[in-house]
Amino acid sequence: MRSSTTACWRKPWSDHLNILPSPLPKAGVLAALTCLLVAEGCRKPEDDLGLSLLDPADTLGLQHTDTVGILAWSKVPAPLQTSGLSQSLVGSYVDPVLGQVVTGLVTELRLSANAVGPADPGFTCDSLVLALTYSGSGAVYGDLSPQVLRVHRLDEALFADSIYKNDHIPQYQPDDLVREGTGAFTPVLDDGPIIGGDSLPAQLRIPLKTALGNELLALWGAPELANNTNFLAYFKGLYVVPDNPGQAMGTGGTWAMNLLNGNSKLTLHYHDIDNPGTPLKFDFIFTSGSVRYTTSVFDRAGTPVDLALSDSTLGQQTCYVQAMGGVRTELYFPSLLQFTAMGGQALARAELVVPVDGDHGLHTPPSQLFAFRKGSDGEDLVLPDQVTGQGSIGGVYDGTAKEYRLNITRWAQGILNGTYDDPRLGLVAGSSGISVNRAVLNGPAHPDRRMRLVLTFTTY
Repeated sequence: MRSSTTACWRKPWSDHLNILPSPLPKAGVLAALTCLLVAEGCRKPEDDLGLSLLDPADTLGLQHTDTVGILAWSKVPAPLQTSGLSQSLVGSYVDPVLGQVVTGLVTELRLSANAVGPADPGFTCDSLVLALTYSGSGAVYGDLSPQVLRVHRLDEALFADSIYKNDHIPQYQPDDLVREGTGAFTPVLDDGPIIGGDSLPAQLRIPLKTALGNELLALWGAPELANNTNFLAYFKGLYVVPDNPGQAMGTGGTWAMNLLNGNSKLTLHYHDIDNPGTPLKFDFIFTSGSVRYTTSVFDRAGTPVDLALSDSTLGQQTCYVQAMGGVRTELYFPSLLQFTAMGGQALARAELVVPVDGDHGLHTPPSQLFAFRKGSDGEDLVLPDQVTGQGSIGGVYDGTAKEYRLNITRWAQGILNGTYDDPRLGLVAGSSGISVNRAVLNGPAHPDRRMRLVLTFTTY
């Protein structure tokens, strides 16, 4: 039996080069492995490292190591599904580390009643207001600076049985439906408006052109407003997107909207010219059956993450995660398989410790990180630690320690016993489809607080 405090169990690094999986960036691999050797060495871990992971009564015969080699790098993930989720995003901000993020909201509208009418040539639009309810007090990621928004009419139909992803920019008409003279919008989360004597939750209220309202009124009693099937064929939906060229570094934010809140709707206010003292209104609503999704566009030019995406070796020092299809971190454990030769020992726990770098300010880290193992085709698969229900995989952000800790014992054991043959993991931000939260992570060769895999073995 070899003790983790007296020996290293590394294969020759040339062997690792031969088994590098295809998604691992080839450019800079030799440099990364060399840095890993220099930074890691074969050192004695602290005597008490990992003792807090187990019951103190069970620590007899335990041995710990945190010298497992790790290669880390950042990459742009595949597009992710954003349709049918609990909230939608609109807004833009410029992150000094990860660049500009622009999110847009795509949605259908539906009739609040069938057979809208009867027709009346005397109806005229007073106002048309798109109300989008904020998703609680924490609905803004970034700052509260004002933003210009555009609202466009869709030119493509949306389908309930389709999956829409963040990279699908819809076809839309170029004309902006926002009423002329409307300035920038500033989110107000503390107080909602009072409409008709009713106090409403905080919401973004976008006035639209009355010409659209009069177009709709002209269809009162017509087949287009007989039912939702006809209406959606005529009016396919809306695309709400920010337009903030020249946005200053570090300013702006994304706003999370709850379209399923009953106060989110498009309200047409109108009157009959023969009876102007009697205001009338009709609501076009969002329902659980309405197709809705979020788009996202990233401009990383000239940023640290842009450099990291082009040079994988930089991940040994710093790597990144960002929700809404921004960026993810890939991990490769080239020496983990060597622990299969440790006769007389069993793995008691494997914990991945991921420190967060620096002060994130308004751009708070994701509340949780998720880890995925790799399938035979390189696809993401859920870790057994996530699905067994026995113990917690963790991954929740600790704001005091400024780190994430993930219990990946069952996955690591699967690598050791041959159940899994690919020693790679992918780290992604939680709530990826409904937020843009990001984090700067310390890599495995960081000089102060490094990313590490802590293995605890027992000899009984």
